[in-house]
Amino acid sequence: MQSSSLAALKELALHCARSAGQLSLARMREPFTVEYKTSASDLVTAVDKEVEQHVINLILERFPDHGILGEERTFVGDPGQYDTLWVIDPIDGTTNFVHQQINFSVSIAVYHKGEGLVGAVYDPSRDELFYAVKGEGAFLNDRLLRLERHVRLEEALLCTSVFWNERAEQMGIDLIVKKLAGKVRGMRLLGSAALEMAYVAAGRLDGYVSLSLNAWDFGAGRIIVEEAGGRVTSMAGTPLPFDQKSSVMACNPAFYEELQHYLSLSESTDKD
Repeated sequence: MQSSSLAALKELALHCARSAGQLSLARMREPFTVEYKTSASDLVTAVDKEVEQHVINLILERFPDHGILGEERTFVGDPGQYDTLWVIDPIDGTTNFVHQQINFSVSIAVYHKGEGLVGAVYDPSRDELFYAVKGEGAFLNDRLLRLERHVRLEEALLCTSVFWNERAEQMGIDLIVKKLAGKVRGMRLLGSAALEMAYVAAGRLDGYVSLSLNAWDFGAGRIIVEEAGGRVTSMAGTPLPFDQKSSVMACNPAFYEELQHYLSLSESTDKD
């Protein structure tokens, strides 16, 4: 894709991220409805749906021939039929949005024939925009992000939600990660995969591990971490898909091999 086209995609992605974030903040101050998806801990609000439609409208107004894969599935059409695909999560961390009113984000990524071109993760509550363009590096607002600090696994601050994953318990993976927790410096859980991966790129976290994420959860974060110099694969060490569910391991490259070996997971962890 030509650099001029890449610049146009970046411009729109950043605009969509900021616009969606500001809309979510505005709606957060008003009464809104909350519904369950699969359980009381799997929430969706009317704001999620409104924000996703807002982003879709902005994208299609500029690029009517592009496809969109969004969490709320409001795009009319088959995302798999498009060469250029926008992968979006209007509010990543809906439970935090409802309860805390912080630690949620807007995640927007652009892929062309499966190649990640642009990723943007915006935290509207802190006005922090993490973004990256393929071959141009990763940034937090205007600051270049580069993972140059050598970190050993025992010095690492990791983030994971595996402890609370029922499937992880069934497979015994939770025990592996609990043992890992005793080896590293500390474990955290923020509740927004996109934001957690952005924090890895920024060096606020050294690694992130999840058993099962949807494409819109990691689509932008993957690009940002890689452009910052980090490593992102499935927990089995295989490349991530761009449009399917997968396990995810994103970390400082200094201890990638050690972490991947420590987890010692098979390909069966990559999909439900």
